[in-house]
Amino acid sequence: MTTEELLNAIGDIDEDLVAEAAQPETTKVISIENHRKNRKKRWNKAIAGAVAAAAAVMILLPNLSVSVAHAWEKLPVLSTIVKVVVWRDYHVEEGRYEADVSVPKVSVEPEADTDDTVKEQLKQSADKINASVEELTDQIIAEFESGLEADTDLQGADSIHVGHEIVTDNDRYFSMKVWVLEVMGSGYEQDHYYTIDRSTGKILTLSDLFDDDSYIETISEEIKRQMQEQMDADENVYYWLNDPDIPEWNFKQIPKDQSFYISSDGALVICFNEGDVAPMYMGCVQFEMPKTIWQAK
Repeated sequence: MTTEELLNAIGDIDEDLVAEAAQPETTKVISIENHRKNRKKRWNKAIAGAVAAAAAVMILLPNLSVSVAHAWEKLPVLSTIVKVVVWRDYHVEEGRYEADVSVPKVSVEPEADTDDTVKEQLKQSADKINASVEELTDQIIAEFESGLEADTDLQGADSIHVGHEIVTDNDRYFSMKVWVLEVMGSGYEQDHYYTIDRSTGKILTLSDLFDDDSYIETISEEIKRQMQEQMDADENVYYWLNDPDIPEWNFKQIPKDQSFYISSDGALVICFNEGDVAPMYMGCVQFEMPKTIWQAK
């Protein structure tokens, strides 16, 4: 397929840009690395013109030729590119000890016309996320290696798995989940969420989405309502809510820095790890807030 055909497949691209793509160019190409889940993907002709095609072409096209990359950079529809790559893989198998840790790294590529303050903030946010993820995974690996070293005859067992998932990646928000699963007799999972507001470049906290602290009570009461509704509908669902036998465990309210993410359709989702508000068998639980509580800005 020719360069012109590739560009035309995207649809509605300025003809001057298409013509320019056919001209020789000496601009240096910076290859865009993809998350390892995408390494084995192949695109096919049937997706041209669809939304999925636009996403796939955006990743693949700049790597195909210098002239295409040069023309692509001039398209006004591109927003800040947030890239996530696996920069460290840690694998161990010793007896019944197993570790499979994939550490993600976030980088950003702002548009040329992005405000300088936002550019700097985006870079700082990426660095902060990377430092947080590195600290988290270093601690997990250190604890695993300490247990392995102490068990000289390998009579014990430990299994840790760390990975990540891009939860949201749209024009306004980028959200990534880093999940940690440890199995020692029974499994225990923790999810860590990071959300960047592309318009400001900042990492969002829950308090950033509201004008004052009243959101704490409002969201907490909505969570209690959903908990009770779920338990009434399914006898297998159980939360620590209004239980007279364990009053100290009953859910009362979220902390100010409660874990959350913003979904691709703009919903605010409150997240809890295993054992936070329910027995371990319930796993990590989430509660989507109605738009009456929070409207995507």
